[in-house]
Formats: sequence, C-alpha cells, structure tokens
Amino acid sequence: MTIAERKAREAYDRLNPWRPMKEARPDGTICELLFSDMVGSFDADQRRYFLDASGDWYSLDPPQCFSRLTTRITNWRPAWVKLTPERRNLIKTRSERKPACSVG
Repeated sequence: MTIAERKAREAYDRLNPWRPMKEARPDGTICELLFSDMVGSFDADQRRYFLDASGDWYSLDPPQCFSRLTTRITNWRPAWVKLTPERRNLIKTRSERKPACSVG
C-alpha cells in the first residue's frame, strides 16, 4: 500500500467510522461489515450488505444470507446508498435458493 493509498483509506475511515451493531436499522442502507473470529482477527469485508427486518444480513453480490445468530459481525458502517424494497426482495429471493441461507 502506498502512502497516498493509506492516506485515502484513513480519510475514508474518518468520514465513515465503524458503528456498533445496535445502531443498525433495516432501512435498506447498503453497508460494510466488520467480522471477527475467535482469535481476535478483525477483517473488513469488501462486499456490501443490507440488514433485513428479520435481523439477518444479506450480501449483494453474490446474493447470500448471513444469520445474526451464527455470524460474528462486530461493527458496520453505511455506504450512504439505500436499496429499494423491490431490489431487497430480489436479493433475498435469490439468496434463499442457496442452501447457505439460514432464513426459514
């Protein structure tokens, strides 16, 4: 990573700080998620997600469901774009066809 890339990333992090999970709302906002594992590794995923009213997170590409009960999501931050309800339903429908989705 170059110095310019690092400075750009730090500026982005200042403008878009990570937020606690209790502040997430199922309003269709596209978000970035921060995951942790048992070892204490924190990885920001490059994919984008949205929160469903059931409390589950859905990735946009590829469409996939992440249960709030089985996935260790520690923080989120908005990407400042919202999905329409129609687009959210399309992504949820596509993710339900895959066996990894935990929505019943």
